[in-house]
Amino acid sequence: MRTPALAPLLLAACACTSLTPEASRGTTIAPDGVEIVFETRGRGEPALVLVHGWCCDRGFWRHQVETFSRERQVVTLDLAGHGESARDRGHWDLGSLAGDVVAVADQLGLERLILVGHSMGGPICLEAAARLPGRVEAVVGVDTLHDVSTPMPRETVDGMVAAFRADFEGTLARGVAAMLHEPADPDLRRWIVERASRTDRTAALVIAGGFADVDQARLLSRAKVPVRCINAEEHPPFARATAIESNRRHGDFDALLMPGVGHYPMLEKPAGFDARLRETLAGLRGAGGGRP
Repeated sequence: MRTPALAPLLLAACACTSLTPEASRGTTIAPDGVEIVFETRGRGEPALVLVHGWCCDRGFWRHQVETFSRERQVVTLDLAGHGESARDRGHWDLGSLAGDVVAVADQLGLERLILVGHSMGGPICLEAAARLPGRVEAVVGVDTLHDVSTPMPRETVDGMVAAFRADFEGTLARGVAAMLHEPADPDLRRWIVERASRTDRTAALVIAGGFADVDQARLLSRAKVPVRCINAEEHPPFARATAIESNRRHGDFDALLMPGVGHYPMLEKPAGFDARLRETLAGLRGAGGGRP
């Protein structure tokens, strides 16, 4: 028999649970026939479509889905070759990955959306925005688009690919450790490495090999929407410092720099990151993006 003292606690637990909408899992087909897995949670526009980076998956947005789905629709997806999505793509590049994002937006009938892209997801979102004119209201980058005028040097990319080809798991573990802020939780580091190691290795190596050929300045110019970044104050080893003034020559760009985090701010300090994302979204309403 339930005691009266437990009743308030049970009611409170039910109330808290009801604030978090249930997730709905779905699939769609990319333009080249590859099956893409996505999840959607919550209601309200503009929808947030969260796009993960290289060797990541939709689970990297777990904190943001929980927070923002209480007030709007939040969509996450696994890009082809990552997470649960199919791996049978014939041509791997950022353009085909942008097609995955467009396919999900079309499947869900999203007419007002803000794309949020982490790392590699940043340029992917810029390309997707260009393919969804009038529907994407803004792009928010997460530790990405640091200096769009300066591509990754070919020798750096080739060296990275060679290291991964020789020892994928070891290079992955060392790379993640270097990209996290020094006091990062070791359990988080292990979680990232374990999730990243599930990525299709052929896809990962081919995609990474094309990083030197990505013209981020052109992508920023073609997006035709406000672009805002939430970047680590101390930039990761493979990136330059965030060049706000230089980036503005190519589009409507601004950035917030977040201290005390590495390359995964949404996982390292989720509450602080969520506050900055909320601030960024609020600022977009006054810059022509995210109209009420």
